[in-house]
Amino acid sequence: MAAQLLPLTSVPSVLHGAVCINPMNVPRLALELSSSSSQAFQSRTHTAGGGGFGRVKAYGPNSSSSATTVVHAQLQAVEGLKHLDDLKLQQHNQVKDFVIPKFVPPFYHKRNPLEREADQAAQQWFHHYFGNTTIDETFDNIKKDTTQIIPVSVHSTAELSRLEWAFEFYRFLYAIDDVVDCKARTSTLEDLEDFFVELMVVIISSFPEDQILKENLGKYFIDEIDRKSTKDFPEKVLAQVLQHSEFDERKVSAVCAAFSNLWSRATSKMPKEWSLRYAHIMQESMLSQFFEARNIFHKKEPSVSTYMFHRHKFGFMTAALAIVEYVDDVFLPNTLYFSSPMQRLLQATGDVACWHNDIYSFQKEFMSGELYNLVIILAKEEGTSFNETAELVNQMLINKLDEIQSAIIELRALSQNNNDITPSQIAAIEQYIIGCTSLISATHEYHSKSARFQL
Repeated sequence: MAAQLLPLTSVPSVLHGAVCINPMNVPRLALELSSSSSQAFQSRTHTAGGGGFGRVKAYGPNSSSSATTVVHAQLQAVEGLKHLDDLKLQQHNQVKDFVIPKFVPPFYHKRNPLEREADQAAQQWFHHYFGNTTIDETFDNIKKDTTQIIPVSVHSTAELSRLEWAFEFYRFLYAIDDVVDCKARTSTLEDLEDFFVELMVVIISSFPEDQILKENLGKYFIDEIDRKSTKDFPEKVLAQVLQHSEFDERKVSAVCAAFSNLWSRATSKMPKEWSLRYAHIMQESMLSQFFEARNIFHKKEPSVSTYMFHRHKFGFMTAALAIVEYVDDVFLPNTLYFSSPMQRLLQATGDVACWHNDIYSFQKEFMSGELYNLVIILAKEEGTSFNETAELVNQMLINKLDEIQSAIIELRALSQNNNDITPSQIAAIEQYIIGCTSLISATHEYHSKSARFQL
């Protein structure tokens, strides 16, 4: 029997700044990300008589034109350096004065009473795979962090063995995120590629005949840089799949070994329909993360639209939500999972969690030079200050709450009006609704408390 939700009509109002917003009536704003009249990165204005360089006349009318050209070039170079200094100072002050916008989730979550037992088991599992890692500080921080807030809340009624798996899965997600980020900044592209080859082999070896898994290997390699730097990636994966027999976790990276363990435990207990669907989801998430890592390696900044398209994928949001079926012991056939209201619910939930993450991680990521963050990218593209941009992103995620509410209403109507939907499928839909709404409130708690986002 599905756990009970707050009735939609009893959702409290959200205090956002000085305006009281009822999430049930959030307007459907057509957010046009047009340039703001308030420019965050304006250069200092220099007048001819003010000692600046912008309009200074260095030579009289009788000076040689070549000498004048050289001097003008030198002065422009100096002006460019001054502009960069001004820009850095403005950005530093904006980061220092950054204020996280107010956001109160309109959903509640409760914690699974088996939290302590599941956390202890997850710590032992984590130590087994990552206890001897070369990135000790990173994994030590993961062990100390409050990562259990999310799985213990999203899966509040799961039995112990499945809850343990969820705890371990979330620690795996944080581990792979940190390892990939480290490799993208300090390793070679070949090493980064080999890392993802291992992960792809685990997935495809489970379904060696599936053409979608094979075709997806080249899905994101669409521009010239991608084709040159990863032209052999699909071939490497498929060659290793053919050689793959019995898996030996001693011969692969710690992340790959941990993933293989989680993967085999879940897929061995679930229907093939779910397992293959989840294979597609995990593969897309990992390839999207590979896409982001290559951008970082090449110092290639994505546009806002490209970043937003990939954000919930490389943030593993769809992958995190789809484990509801395994952890909470329910099942949805593809016809219901890929229905329009279910996909809208999953997409909007992932957007809220990821955009919220970008707001909380903004200061730390900017100060450490990690510029792949929606606040940073949007501020640069729109010419707005970081505080103004964070408020815009916050309003965007508040607007997504309206999509979530309407998707929930439509899903429940679908359940009630379709005689072909079984009681167990209705229970699965309710479990997804609980998982999505709990994820929003749990990620807010996690982002607010975690040392991961603090300077």
